[in-house]
Amino acid sequence: TPAAAPPDACPICQRPNFHPSDHHLIPKSRKGKVTETICRDCHRAIHATFTNKELEREYNTVETLLAHEAFARMVVFIARQDPGGKVRMPPAKHWNNRKRYG
Repeated sequence: TPAAAPPDACPICQRPNFHPSDHHLIPKSRKGKVTETICRDCHRAIHATFTNKELEREYNTVETLLAHEAFARMVVFIARQDPGGKVRMPPAKHWNNRKRYG
């Protein structure tokens, strides 16, 4: 039998999306309804970097997420990892030197 086609790429890290996760661009807690299907690792990185208030107000598109310098560095790291595995990331403060809820 022919091999299955690889899954679509994650719109953030561009790796094959073996572990899809629906991310609410504006958090559900802030009445968001629109989702983007991204990989599990990028989803975890988003929530490790941004508060729900920041996601609602400033980082509610793939483009604005990638424009954030510390998050973009995290994505470069994720993109080099095995898409079938689970990325271990340092705490958020390592990436952007600020308190998460500050």
